[in-house]
Amino acid sequence: MRLKTFPWLGQQFVHLSWEGNGEGTVEDETQELFGRFSKWLGEFGLTLDHAVRTRMWVRDMECWHAGVHERVRILKGPARSVSSSHMRPDRLGGKARISVDLLAMFPPTDGSTKVFKEYEPQTILLRRMNWGGLLFLSGVTDMTTATFDTQFPIIIKRLTDTLADGGGTWDKVQRASYFLHHEESLDHLRASFAKAISAAIPSVDYTLVDTRQGKRLEIELTAKLD
Repeated sequence: MRLKTFPWLGQQFVHLSWEGNGEGTVEDETQELFGRFSKWLGEFGLTLDHAVRTRMWVRDMECWHAGVHERVRILKGPARSVSSSHMRPDRLGGKARISVDLLAMFPPTDGSTKVFKEYEPQTILLRRMNWGGLLFLSGVTDMTTATFDTQFPIIIKRLTDTLADGGGTWDKVQRASYFLHHEESLDHLRASFAKAISAAIPSVDYTLVDTRQGKRLEIELTAKLD
């Protein structure tokens, strides 16, 4: 189990990351993995209800379908969180068919609770979540067009709209995580983003992933509202 706890944006977080055991069905593997996370969160007096973001990594589309739907069944009600999922077999070792990163947040001192916003119509993906003065956005992508250059403006528009819907702007974004298809150019991504968005984002990270349903890019955002 990879575990770290750290202060960030005026809150305290626990980050957990691990691979599945490759046993039983993919659903079994997903349940076992989140069971481990639940146990480790308990060491800090937390539960899965404190999850704010998860990322799932899978071997193929069959694993993706089973894993993400099981994640929805596990992280329901107050455990609902923003999320993303990516195909990247090279990230998985041994028999594992899935790997998950989970970010949990200690209850804010202001006593606030999670505020969810679903997509309309509702999907398996939460659109955004507000909690403790922070705004978390699920990964945003586009699968209606075929190329990076056609997908990129659609993604930026969706992110801009969701930020505004949650009370934020690009100037309030504190972290942007980019998941780029490994055939695309990081330099082109950076140039495209700099042309579209003038805000200086303090923390950015880039991960190369494989294709899933034609997407060439996915972006997650975290913003601080106050």
